Amino acid sequence: MATTPQIFTQFLSLLILLLHLGCFFFTYNHHSKKQKKISPFSPSFSPSPISLEPKSPFSFFKRLFSLSKSNPHKNPDPITPSPSSARSIYQSSLLLTPNSVPTRKTRPESDIFTDHQHFFPLRNDIYPCPACGEIFQSPSLLEQHQSVKHAVSELIDGDSGKNIVRIIFNTGWTDKVRSPDIIRILKIHNSSKILTRFEEYRECVKSKAARNGAVYRRDERCMADGNELLRFHCSTFVCDLGQNGNSSICNQQYCNVCGIIKGGFSPKLDGISTLSTSWRAHVAVPDGMEEEFKFMNLKRAMLVCRVIAGRVGCDPDMVSKEDPGYDSLVGRASGVHARLDEDDELLVFNPRAVLPCFVIVYTA
Repeated sequence: MATTPQIFTQFLSLLILLLHLGCFFFTYNHHSKKQKKISPFSPSFSPSPISLEPKSPFSFFKRLFSLSKSNPHKNPDPITPSPSSARSIYQSSLLLTPNSVPTRKTRPESDIFTDHQHFFPLRNDIYPCPACGEIFQSPSLLEQHQSVKHAVSELIDGDSGKNIVRIIFNTGWTDKVRSPDIIRILKIHNSSKILTRFEEYRECVKSKAARNGAVYRRDERCMADGNELLRFHCSTFVCDLGQNGNSSICNQQYCNVCGIIKGGFSPKLDGISTLSTSWRAHVAVPDGMEEEFKFMNLKRAMLVCRVIAGRVGCDPDMVSKEDPGYDSLVGRASGVHARLDEDDELLVFNPRAVLPCFVIVYTA
């Protein structure tokens, strides 16, 4: 039979054990109340059933021993997806079935950017300039660039074209005292628009001569090539055209040569004056013009032009620009069908009939 001290010691040990268990139990409940609450509006919120069973020390011991028996090396269970996420995963799996696996769409080679927000053009819509390499998005912009920035090019020494133009220019110079000094010879690169306009006018002259039935000998020439002639036209310029390899033309108002190269002769003129020799074209411009407009850096240049003379009239009183029967007029009074002499001035009515091909910069 246990003595009184032993009973008292056992009772004290049991009391201490119960005190420890009670402190542990209340600490656990207090910690669970402080956990962060999940908002009902959160995507991962799922209502759980509320247990109405009161928490007892027996249930706590049962839970504690069940956790201690579990395998500590076992991987945690995967998170169970919510019904909405499970539904989306199922739909995605249906879309990725073997029969409906999306294949990569092959783009054409020219399709660089398909988004309209990008300003880069397609590869097929790129038009580089063969002279400088600048890129444009349309043929019209490229043609406009070439007609301004690469309108002329200087003929170098030894070029057969330069020798021919020099011979033609010097042969017509009859003044042996004032021999011209050629500074440079420039070739004009006419745009396709200007060339097409020139050829269309030729066909118009040929068809008109064919309707007349070639009554005169001059009409026979019109039916063949539109009565094309090589003529000279002297004009002035104020820029550095062709100097030091400069191939561009300017936009200055009083630079006549650049204006003619860019857009042709003005249709407001009663007639475009063309001469058969360089000397005749030179004297058509007053001698003191360079000195008078020296403050503008005015210089003269000779234009070598192809001219569609068409049917030529010789009586200024009977032939005018509005007369549809004639395409040009000889600048002297004689018979209506007189021959066009070498010293005659030819006034061409239509500016499309004159195509400048070379520019000769010279001093005399």
